[in-house]
Amino acid sequence: MHADSSASEGSQTEPVSTGDEPPEPFHLQVPAGFVPADRQWLSDHLSRLLTHLPRRVEQINIRLLDDAGMSELHLQWKGLEGPTDVLSWFHSHSEGPIEADLAIGLEVARREAEQRGHSLRQELLLYIVHGILHGCGFDDLEPEDAERMHAEEDRILALVGVEATYKRESSE
Repeated sequence: MHADSSASEGSQTEPVSTGDEPPEPFHLQVPAGFVPADRQWLSDHLSRLLTHLPRRVEQINIRLLDDAGMSELHLQWKGLEGPTDVLSWFHSHSEGPIEADLAIGLEVARREAEQRGHSLRQELLLYIVHGILHGCGFDDLEPEDAERMHAEEDRILALVGVEATYKRESSE
């Protein structure tokens, strides 16, 4: 933030950034037209997640993408066609604080939320937690690993006041 250079002396202005402040741990990029109340809800819940994650978060950039954007990344990075729910890139060592980029499938989340009977923002928060947990050593390729990961997702979501979101029976 910066001070308004047109403000008169003695007036209240926003604090001047010195560059010494730590970065915000989550940077959420949403497409035009994304509901501001949903963005605020996600930001509030992301802040509340910090104390409940298995590792400390340094910085996570989160970008919500449409099917075309997710399909492009999915093909480029995984060699698979079509959109997916979340892709994660971790830039930190396994023991240190998390630094990562997450791509979240907005349209995938919209479809799944409708099918599962809960809000879009709840589904998006699930995808973000899921992506973060991949950087904490969780995986979901084998059934018992997936069960452990989904239990951890639901545990974390419950700690921030969100009901269990992953419901295996509705996605099969």
